[in-house]
Amino acid sequence: MDFELTDEQKDIQRAAREFAQGEFDPDLALELDEKGAPPETLWRKAAQLGFIGIHYPEELGGQGLGFFENVLTIEAFCRVDSGIGSALSMVDLGSEILLKFGSKDLKERFLIPLAKGAKRMSIAFAESEDGSNLSTLKTISVRRGDSYLLQGKKRYVLNITFADWFVTLSKEEGEGWITLVVERQQQGITLSPVEKMGLRMIPFGDLDFNEVRVDLKNRIGNGGDGMAHLQHSQWAMALKSSAQALGTAQGALDRAMAHAKQREQFGRKLSQFQAIRHKLADMAVDIEVARWLTYKCATEYDQKKMDSVSLSIAKLETGRRLARVVDEALQIFGGYGYMVEQAIEHYYRDAWAIGAELGTEEEEKDTIAEILLGSEQRRKT
Repeated sequence: MDFELTDEQKDIQRAAREFAQGEFDPDLALELDEKGAPPETLWRKAAQLGFIGIHYPEELGGQGLGFFENVLTIEAFCRVDSGIGSALSMVDLGSEILLKFGSKDLKERFLIPLAKGAKRMSIAFAESEDGSNLSTLKTISVRRGDSYLLQGKKRYVLNITFADWFVTLSKEEGEGWITLVVERQQQGITLSPVEKMGLRMIPFGDLDFNEVRVDLKNRIGNGGDGMAHLQHSQWAMALKSSAQALGTAQGALDRAMAHAKQREQFGRKLSQFQAIRHKLADMAVDIEVARWLTYKCATEYDQKKMDSVSLSIAKLETGRRLARVVDEALQIFGGYGYMVEQAIEHYYRDAWAIGAELGTEEEEKDTIAEILLGSEQRRKT
C-alpha cells in the first residue's frame, strides 16, 4: 500500500494552503465569528479558483478529481482558520447525493451553480433531539399532480439562513422514503436559527415545512431510495468533518509551537521545558494517527469500498484526538489562550462543534460493536 501523496495531490494541498494563508485575514475571521456571518467574499473566490466542488466532473464545473482531494483542501483551509475553512467546506452539503443518485438534469441544474459559487445547498434530514433517531422521522410528501406538498419539521439544519436549496428526506405514502431538493424561496418555509458556541460562521437551526410545493422533477432517484441517500450523505459528511478536525488540530498545534518558541517563562522559552515538549510530541502523534485513518476512509470512498467500521473508527479517533490536541494547545497558551484575540480561543470552540458533527463516542462505539457482533453472529450461523 502506497501512503505517499501524488504530485498532483501535493500541488492541490499546497495551492489550498497558499490561498488560505493569503486570503483568510485573522481580523476578518474574528469579525465573522463574532457576527455569526458566513465568509461571502472568500466563498466566491474559492469557487472561482476551483476549490468548491473540486471532486465534481469537469462537465459539471468541477476539476474531475476525487473526494480525497476535497478532504485535502478542507484540511488545508481549516489549518489556517478553523471557522472559515469549515464554513467553506459546508457550502455544498447534499451534493454527494446528487453526484451518486441524481439524474443528468438534476446534476446540471444544481451542481454547476454550486461549483461556480452562485448557489449554496444544505441537507435537512434530522428530526429527533439527538439527530440520529430515524424512527422519529415524520415529514411527509403528498403527491399533487406534477408536484409534492411537503409537511414537517427538520432540526439541526446547517447553512439554514443562506442555503438556496435543502436536500430533504420525507415519506410518501405507497412509495416510502424519498429525497427532494426544496427551493428556499417556496412559500410555507419557516427558518428558526439557533445560536451555538462554535463554528459560528455556519448558521444553524430548525426548518418548518407547511404544505411547501416541490416540483416532481426535484425528486432524486426513486421512491424508497431515501434511506440509501441518507447513508451516503452521512458518509460524505463524516469525511468532511474528519477533514475539518484534522485541519483544526494541525492549526492548533502550529499555533502552540509558535507560542512555545516565542514565550519566555523563568528566563527560558516554553519550548525548552520537557513538559511542553512532550505535550507537543503527543499532539503530533494524535494528529498523525487521525490523518491516516481519515485518508484511508477517503481513499475507500473514492474506490467505492467504504467500510462502515473503518469510518466509525476514524470518526471516533479523530474526534477524541481533536479534543485532546486543542485542549493541550490552550493549556500551552495559558491565560492568553482564553482571549478572543487569540485564534486558539475559537479553534477550541470550533473543535467541540466539529466533534458534535462527528458524533459522540457512545454512538460510534455502539455502531462499531453492532457491526462487529453482527459479523460474528453471521459467521456462527
